[in-house]
Amino acid sequence: MWKPVMTERTMYLSSIACPQKSPCQSRKIFLLRLSQDRYLVSWAQSIWWQLQDNKTFLAMINHVLNVDGFYFSTTYDLTHTLQRLSNTSPEFQEMSLLERADQRFVWNGHLLRELSAQPEVHRFALPVLHGFITMRSCSINGKPFDWILISRRSCFRAGVRYYVRGIDSEGHAANFVETEQIVHYNGSRASFVQTRGSIPLFWSQRPNLKYKPLPLINKVANHMDGFQRHFDSQVIIYGKQVIINLVNQKGSEKPLEQAFATMVSSLASGMIRYVAFDFHKECKNMRWDRLSILMDQVADMQDELSYFLVDSAGVVVASQEGVFRSNCMDCLDRTNVIQSLLARRSLQAQLQRLGVLHVGQKLEEQHDFEKIYKNAWADNANACAKQYAGTGALKTDFTRTGKRTQLGLVMDGWNSLIRYYKNNFSDGFRQDSIDLFLGNYSVDELESHSPLSVPRDLKFLALPIIMVVAFSMCIICLLMAGESLSFHILCSFLRTRAFLVQHLEIGSLPSPWCSLLDSVSRVSGPYM
Repeated sequence: MWKPVMTERTMYLSSIACPQKSPCQSRKIFLLRLSQDRYLVSWAQSIWWQLQDNKTFLAMINHVLNVDGFYFSTTYDLTHTLQRLSNTSPEFQEMSLLERADQRFVWNGHLLRELSAQPEVHRFALPVLHGFITMRSCSINGKPFDWILISRRSCFRAGVRYYVRGIDSEGHAANFVETEQIVHYNGSRASFVQTRGSIPLFWSQRPNLKYKPLPLINKVANHMDGFQRHFDSQVIIYGKQVIINLVNQKGSEKPLEQAFATMVSSLASGMIRYVAFDFHKECKNMRWDRLSILMDQVADMQDELSYFLVDSAGVVVASQEGVFRSNCMDCLDRTNVIQSLLARRSLQAQLQRLGVLHVGQKLEEQHDFEKIYKNAWADNANACAKQYAGTGALKTDFTRTGKRTQLGLVMDGWNSLIRYYKNNFSDGFRQDSIDLFLGNYSVDELESHSPLSVPRDLKFLALPIIMVVAFSMCIICLLMAGESLSFHILCSFLRTRAFLVQHLEIGSLPSPWCSLLDSVSRVSGPYM
């Protein structure tokens, strides 16, 4: 029945469309018009999908730009350290800010690619830095000075926490940040530079719904080639390298620590020294005073590296001969704590040499400045962490107050949960947005199939919703139930989560929750 009806209907429509023609001729003309209409429909659909893709691409660009930490200056070259600027020629000083900028830290380089070829518009094209900057006017002993902290994030191998680790074939390290501390006093200027960056090996740690995915070292890559490329460039730019590796020396982080140490030993360069310090082991049970062990260990090295100092007449009094290159797994929380301690020690020496501090005075005794200093370094940690991991930094209570607190532990637990969700369910979009912004991916207008049109597996859409609903129901039950019942509902929820972790391989709980689960298992007994 379907076929005759359609045939009659087609003949009827074709006779209406072409009443002067025979049925056979009318049918041919109608089919031709129909095919043309189908082409128009297909073209319209293509335009519609392109418009939808454009909306998504614009949303990705806006997502990057809405992240805090973009800076520019119309007069000062933010991409270079004081020491690099002091070693430049007059010709360099006459160049535009765009021409002379350190390309590692120019985040809008791809957006300015067409303007870069037009020198007459360079004064309108300013390099944009991504990272953190704070400037504070301070006073110690009645002597005013300006204290500045600048962190410059590299746009080479840029990305988010679990999607970008290690190095690339050119030796660029993930989450590479150059941090410079500057002091201005009576025309004299001093600075101290440090760097941080992912362990310079070919390794990955892709999100897989586990709280802490297992890091995997590439077994076929030429690690020495990438490792040497990385440190060759670091030595050329900064001089001597003192590596401070803060990762755990047991568990899943142990292979990376061993591989890093082996590579340094194999390279056998007199310009590179390696210091391993198991941060979590040494500071367990909130014994953060034990960080003094590391500070004492590297004190002589820091004195040897020195700092940069130029007097009011423009004469270079001291030069920094190298940098500390600190790292942990993320190069965020542990790394920032150590960098703040190293920077304080350098600042102590600089202020004494400038005459701001009297002989025998300690920065720790200057309470007003100490508060400014600690808060600034904690803000620096939060900025770098939000840009890489999506949340504020952990352990900032120590950076702000000089001691570990129970509230700080609670906040670390909360930030860890937020990181878990973002790393597994939203960081893919963040990574794609960064790649689009930096030009690592270019939109092709003639591309028939956009990567955005690839359908997503329903489980990636459903799982976050299921987790949110389950957690919400648990909270509602806890609020409405009695004290005893609330406790057992919580126990049941945690045991169910543990069962899923064990049997479905959804992931593992953060360590604070694991401890809670263990204690609940011991207390609740038969009710679970």
